[in-house]
Amino acid sequence: MVQQSNELLDKVTELFWAKGFQATSMRDVQHALNMRPGSLYARFPGKSALFVQVMEHYAGQLKAHLLTIAQASDLIEATRMFFTQELLRAPDKRYQRQCLLINAMAERSKLDDNAAVALDAALNDVEDGFRHLISALQHHHFVTQTVPAKIVAKWLQTQFIALRHTAYRSADDAGVAYHIDKLLLDLQGQWPTSHGSSSSPAELPD
Repeated sequence: MVQQSNELLDKVTELFWAKGFQATSMRDVQHALNMRPGSLYARFPGKSALFVQVMEHYAGQLKAHLLTIAQASDLIEATRMFFTQELLRAPDKRYQRQCLLINAMAERSKLDDNAAVALDAALNDVEDGFRHLISALQHHHFVTQTVPAKIVAKWLQTQFIALRHTAYRSADDAGVAYHIDKLLLDLQGQWPTSHGSSSSPAELPD
């Protein structure tokens, strides 16, 4: 039952990813899932409620992937593979090079309160996944320990989002791979001693 539910959410996630929240109708969902209207609305009461589940599903998968990477024996290579897999999707899945959460942020004004809360929670979940990855990298001395993991994670997530946009627009996959390599070098390089917070590193969660 759980597997079947995840498969349905995978299909709906792809639909929202490709078309966006506003342009996706419940009729689109009905066709994508090959369900009758009665069965569809019995499982998903409306587009907004469905979007909430999609946000939770997408962020949960991305965070789980980051947590798995944090346990890898070769953290740098695992991080490289994560960026490569996420950024260099096949041509027929080019829309997936963009971040679903950032796409949803662009349509935030179209979301009701529950959907907006779910979007914020999803963004926080993914950020927490990056924080776990950075903590692991710091533990193994790949990344400076003088800057809180939360600060480094926010920087890495920002770079991830920017590179996704570049990968979506670019036809030069080798160029994108080059930028991934540069990002990993920057991640392991020097960091400013002042991290832009009035709190000391000890006061911030790592």
